[in-house]
Amino acid sequence: MIEIEIKQLQMIANKLFDHIIHSRGVQKITLDKNFYWDIPLDELYDVEKRPELVMGSLYDDWEFVSDLLDKNSDPVSVSLTELAPLLRHLGGKIGQ
Repeated sequence: MIEIEIKQLQMIANKLFDHIIHSRGVQKITLDKNFYWDIPLDELYDVEKRPELVMGSLYDDWEFVSDLLDKNSDPVSVSLTELAPLLRHLGGKIGQ
């Protein structure tokens, strides 16, 4: 088991976003695909059994997390689970 400081994750994410925006010149990303396969969190790390796949939606994920742009919206940590697929999509598209 390892421990990771959240502040370090934040620093890494900021560095990656700075690279994408400033070095690569990417200001936007188009969500040209909506649906993706996902594994429920309670099954994700149980590698002893085959998980049930469920369908996720990038459009829905964006709708949920973009609410945080509203100054009256309070963040909840579970929103990271909706941000993760968007980050994965971004990394896959830019990395091509």
